[in-house]
Amino acid sequence: MRDRRVFPPQRRLPRRDDEPRPHRLNLRLGNDEKAAIDAAAILAGLTPTSYAARMAVAVAMGTLTPIPTTTREELGELVDARVALGRIGTNLNQIAKTLNSGGDVTDEQLRAVIERVEQAVRRVDEATVVNMRRRRPRR
Repeated sequence: MRDRRVFPPQRRLPRRDDEPRPHRLNLRLGNDEKAAIDAAAILAGLTPTSYAARMAVAVAMGTLTPIPTTTREELGELVDARVALGRIGTNLNQIAKTLNSGGDVTDEQLRAVIERVEQAVRRVDEATVVNMRRRRPRR
């Protein structure tokens, strides 16, 4: 039975005659890990082996810094809070426009906006505290 892998044509860097690559590393991966590398390699237009080698060398040489999952979640939370604050700003502008044109704004509408502001500020504060704790030097 023929192997039907869907990999893009391999893009190789030109070989340097002055620096041969005689060393080889063998990795053992679980099914999920292998699938993740295969998918990332396809997106990068590389073979899984080339992709894994490039990423491992980039991390080892300090040209690529992996982001821990917790940091990604934290960044996602900050982005969500930023979007919420933008929407709140729109609501405040609408309230100001209504008040400036002689219209009325109910206490309920004001309370709803203030509640959203407080929630968004809490989310930003929580993410900031987590970030600060992570950056605190360890003794």
